[in-house]
Amino acid sequence: MPAPQSCHVLYCEGWDPESGGPVGVLDTATASARDEAGAQYAVLARDAAGAPLVLLEIAWAHGHCGVWLFDAEGGRRTHHRYTRAEGGGLALSHSRHWAAPAEAASGRVPLVRSVEVLGGNWSVYRDEFAGGGHTSSHQWLEEDLAAITAMAAPGFGRWEALVALHPRLSGVDVDLRAADVEPDRDPVPAPWAPPGPLAPLGVDGLFRPGRRYRDARDHGPATVEVHDAGTIVLPTGRVLIRPPQGLPFSGPDQALEVPLPAGEHPVRLSVLRPNGDGGGPAAVAGLRIDVADLVGTPVDAWEMALRPGESLDDLREGRFHGVDVDRDSGLVSVCDAACLPHLVEALTDPDTHPDLVIGYTPREREALAERERELREAAQAFLDAPGTVTGQEFAEAISPSLDQELEFRQSMFVLSRLAHGIVHTRDPGTERFAEPGERARDTGPWTRTLSEPVTGGTLVTAFVGDRVGDCPVWLGRAADGRVAALLVDTLAVDRPAQI
Repeated sequence: MPAPQSCHVLYCEGWDPESGGPVGVLDTATASARDEAGAQYAVLARDAAGAPLVLLEIAWAHGHCGVWLFDAEGGRRTHHRYTRAEGGGLALSHSRHWAAPAEAASGRVPLVRSVEVLGGNWSVYRDEFAGGGHTSSHQWLEEDLAAITAMAAPGFGRWEALVALHPRLSGVDVDLRAADVEPDRDPVPAPWAPPGPLAPLGVDGLFRPGRRYRDARDHGPATVEVHDAGTIVLPTGRVLIRPPQGLPFSGPDQALEVPLPAGEHPVRLSVLRPNGDGGGPAAVAGLRIDVADLVGTPVDAWEMALRPGESLDDLREGRFHGVDVDRDSGLVSVCDAACLPHLVEALTDPDTHPDLVIGYTPREREALAERERELREAAQAFLDAPGTVTGQEFAEAISPSLDQELEFRQSMFVLSRLAHGIVHTRDPGTERFAEPGERARDTGPWTRTLSEPVTGGTLVTAFVGDRVGDCPVWLGRAADGRVAALLVDTLAVDRPAQI
């Protein structure tokens, strides 16, 4: 019979992926009191050498028990989520496993496998592969998960059965011993949240240059870059966040409930840059406004920014209130509600089309350059050898842009090129489409600022990506409760799989 495996148990607020260790160490009495009250805390089990094996995240008031299993390198690769049933037992509701990048590079092994238990052993398996591919299927639970779907809810300190979920401890007796550590004197925010509406976990890390995350698009490693994006002027502080195309259909009643101080505030952009040569394009991870008088003051707590009529009670698990980014343009704008009537007048002027606030996006400029190449090649071939075949190919190069392109501006580009060619005038080509409108100021590769002269306010527009949908908006408060920051989060990072 194998000898009992000794494990040291440490109580804490949770595991910090940035430091790679537990934070907010608690004494046993504090953890026990939280357990009895249903408040959240965490339990870390380590082997005799100090290597992490299992992390339990417990919040009985929410009926929640999360189990993280660490790999040999100290990374969290598997997460089981249990719900506490009325009878006191634990029922597995979700499981997720992240493969090591080298293991998934071949594409034969899913980079992320998520399982949702629907009832009994019937479940939904969702596999996500490196590069963005994914599959989904309904099936019976595989044997490894079927064996752990139901467990007894442990009393405080009786963690042996849950700790034994680690492969190293399977089939052996676990001898739990209290770790010999001193509790932390200063309180530390918990780096996790029980199931509920989307929580602002990892938001601060989005604006720490060099911070590493997994990209939520392809789950590859990526690094945060932070770019200054000028300033925004808020005459009243009533913040309105909308796609620029939606501003003409907006009203002051859609401004956020909690205002920012009136005045001029710095704007920054968080950009997620894939690591290595094989990564995809950079992605905007967040747009942040810092209150000028509190620049440098740490945000003590983040909360969901709400508009009138919105409530957290309306949200299902993982849901949020926020802003809907325009999927065609990938644009989102921030302004003061007092500027709205004057901005609407400007943005509905044909000479100041809303799209010109940002200019042509990087994706559109690439498409225009490709269209230019196709047109030149087809036109030159027709001029070199006029005939039915080359003429038809030239016509086919033109007609898709006029009849079938999803984006009207590409059709306008082709018409402009043809018109200049017919009247023999010089056409600046794609250059004139690369710059924003004359009234907008270039504040970086992803942002533009449009001044509104009547109120003195400004509209800041950012290209956050054409694959971005709804975005939560977070309000940051300083320790004294004052509003210190506002952040539009594009959900570009896979926070549960932080590395």
